[in-house]
Amino acid sequence: MKKSDIICPNCHAGYRRVELASGKGTTGEFRCLLCDHLLEVFDGSTEIAIRLTVQPEKTFL
Repeated sequence: MKKSDIICPNCHAGYRRVELASGKGTTGEFRCLLCDHLLEVFDGSTEIAIRLTVQPEKTFL
């Protein structure tokens, strides 16, 4: 199992990424839950889980 962090370059939301090499995953992609920016494309070779951990504060003008 590998753990790492992902920061969205667009809105700076923080995510925890966990990869399990022992399981076969699914193909697809992961987009930021806050701004819909593409963060990762999955090839299905491993099982990957991503969870939002840091939600940046929104600025109201």
